[in-house]
Amino acid sequence: MRRKASFSTNTTREGMNNFLVVENPEDSYTYMPMNSFTAVDLGCERGNNNSNMVTRFENPASKEFMNLFESVWNDQEKLTDVTNDVIDMISSVYQENSPELIYFMTLYNIFSEFLDDISEDVLPNEATGFKDSVIWNKLYNFQKDAALAVIKYYKGADALCHAGK
Repeated sequence: MRRKASFSTNTTREGMNNFLVVENPEDSYTYMPMNSFTAVDLGCERGNNNSNMVTRFENPASKEFMNLFESVWNDQEKLTDVTNDVIDMISSVYQENSPELIYFMTLYNIFSEFLDDISEDVLPNEATGFKDSVIWNKLYNFQKDAALAVIKYYKGADALCHAGK
C-alpha cells in the first residue's frame, strides 16, 4: 500500500463532485454522479430510489473531469495527505490480528449483504466466459480460488476450495 496508494482528506467544508473515471491508453470515460461504489449506484441493479440516472461522458469532456480531479488533488489548501495515518491505523490492526483474519473480515463486510441476498440465478456460470475477463485475469490465484469456492458453495457443491490451495 505504501508503494501504490495515497490518501487525502478534504480539509474544507466545501462539497466535492462525485464521479468515476475509467481510463485506458486510447480513451477515457467519466460516470456521474457516483455516490458510492455499489451495483445500485453504478446503475447495474435497481435500488430503492424512484430513479437513478448515471451519465457517461466521453472524450474530450471526460478529460476535463480528470483535470478537475488533478487540480483538487494537488491543492494543499483543500486536501491534506493522510496516507501515513491510514497506514498506521491498518498497521495497528495487524499487530493485534492475523492478516488472514483481517482479510476475511474485510471480505465479509464487503460482501455480507450480497451473499445474504444471492440466489442461484445470479451466480456466474463458467460457460459465460467470466474466466476470460480482464478482471479475472488480474486476480491472484488465491483470489480466484476463493471466488470459485464461493460460487461452488452457493451452487450447492459438496466441497469448498480452501484458500491457499
